[in-house]
Amino acid sequence: MAKKSPINLKELERYYDLNHENEDFSDNLLNQLPDDEFENANTWLLKRYLENGNQLPANSEIRILDLLPHLSAWEAKLHLLQILPYITVPKSRSATIRKILLALIEENNKFIRAWAYNGLYYLQTCHPEYKTEMIILLNKAYSNEAPSIKARIRNILRDDEWLN
Repeated sequence: MAKKSPINLKELERYYDLNHENEDFSDNLLNQLPDDEFENANTWLLKRYLENGNQLPANSEIRILDLLPHLSAWEAKLHLLQILPYITVPKSRSATIRKILLALIEENNKFIRAWAYNGLYYLQTCHPEYKTEMIILLNKAYSNEAPSIKARIRNILRDDEWLN
């Protein structure tokens, strides 16, 4: 496995500022994934792009969903999990994404687990058929998980009346 390059935020910010308005910016990043050496940087740039109000074409959103289980770096997985609320999970992909997210809540990494719960919460907001399962999972997690994961659950649900 190739050595992963650490993220240099100054360089990434500069790259983003110079390139994010290019029509093929997001496609170029997606075309480079998965790639052990650059997946942290590329997923960070995608996350930044979406957080700044940009949107992806539907086919790119599906590509992001398909990439999640194929990334090797935990940081890259985290970035894609943090991207989920910015994309639309089509009904045709919801069961697959649910399985991926359920697997990720079993990971050793607490950041991945916390954001996988966030992803499952987001999934049920798009596809209410998962709501009952989500209530059970989040209540169990709130009883058994590490404090950092409980904090993420509190943050994503603080305004949601069905948790109370």
